[in-house]
Amino acid sequence: MKLRMLVLVSLALFLVAATAFAAQKASIKYKEYPINEEFKSSMMITAQEDPTLGKAGDYVIKKSDVERMLAYYPADTQKRLQENPVEMETLVKRMLEIKVVADVAKKEKFDRRPQIKKQLTYVTDDFLSREYLAKVVMRDATVSEAELKEYYTQNKERLGIPEQVRARHILFIVDPAASEDEKYQAKARAEAILKQVQAGEDFAQLAEAYSEDQSTKSKGGDLGYFSPGRMVPEFEGVAFYTDPGEASDIVETKYGYHNQNLLSRTIAQ
Repeated sequence: MKLRMLVLVSLALFLVAATAFAAQKASIKYKEYPINEEFKSSMMITAQEDPTLGKAGDYVIKKSDVERMLAYYPADTQKRLQENPVEMETLVKRMLEIKVVADVAKKEKFDRRPQIKKQLTYVTDDFLSREYLAKVVMRDATVSEAELKEYYTQNKERLGIPEQVRARHILFIVDPAASEDEKYQAKARAEAILKQVQAGEDFAQLAEAYSEDQSTKSKGGDLGYFSPGRMVPEFEGVAFYTDPGEASDIVETKYGYHNQNLLSRTIAQ
């Protein structure tokens, strides 16, 4: 019954927001930004410029607004959005809708209602505390792997953390529509890097130089800790059966070919 009530309330809120946006959209000049070369090129403009990506009347979404929004998404989601103009346009339109509906709410003094003011205070405090911890308190903090293991050992029952591994990888991207020759060339590059790893060259340095995974190459290919179910099956199937410090054979996934190096393992007991 509670679940059904939550669904009905959520649906009602969505319909109210959509109606408010539609009414506001009818009273202002709303400019659509279809997916075309102009929109795509706007996304590629350098940080020194700040082009408009979406506009509805006086409401404007700049490239810098989108970049701030993207910063709160996980790295893989950021990468997917940045590489997919259709999804990026959907995000821009959603940001415009939020601006329009929020402005309607303010004009109707909805934000001054006691309960709403309390909730806004909580949301603001929560945001400030997380940002302060991440960008000030933890900015220069360093925690050794030994300290992490000790903390886990002392708190594993409370934490309930499953087995986790930490790995690096070097990715050579292969498009799903790639030809057999393109796949062969990508695998050949991965095999050449594997030989360098087996010859004793530094895996992190090779990742920085050759990996096509833009979200991890600057970190030496470090993917951090992950538990089962977080990565594609082919990748984690190798990661959880490789000994720490070892490099696996080449792993093929839907993303392409990976050179993989296991850094450490945390075993749940």
